[in-house]
Amino acid sequence: MAINDIKLKDTGGRTTVATELWQVAASATLIQPGEPVKISSTRFVVKLADTDGNTTASTRLFGIAKSLSTNTASVAGFVEVILVDPLMTWAIKSKLASTSDTLAKILLLEGASYGIDLTGVVFTIDTSDTPAVTNAFRVVAGNPDTSELYVRVQAAALAQ
Repeated sequence: MAINDIKLKDTGGRTTVATELWQVAASATLIQPGEPVKISSTRFVVKLADTDGNTTASTRLFGIAKSLSTNTASVAGFVEVILVDPLMTWAIKSKLASTSDTLAKILLLEGASYGIDLTGVVFTIDTSDTPAVTNAFRVVAGNPDTSELYVRVQAAALAQ
């Protein structure tokens, strides 16, 4: 997958960012820095799947990977995870650049909540989908030059 799909833009007033080391199962897909993760039913950290990261209990966001996971095909490993706080602001690309390539378009997206999309190897915000209150990522601003959106995660969508 891609490195730094999701980047911390603002700590929400915190001077430090909380992280924890979590186990990743053997043979699990490697988790790259900047990828969103959830806790599996077996208590391992796994990468979010397409359309995960909402207020449904089994798909809640746990955090954003800070490091590359160390698991292999035969040995469990670890990954350092940034614990997401609702006041933190994250930068993530829009699935379709055409939905966020002008300030006017970004202003129309602000305040709405969208889901995560995993098309190919890149995590993006699916602004082409209908916004819903059950989606995790609420748009608060953006950069039309890069089609990057600045989002906060709704508290109800967090696994913590």
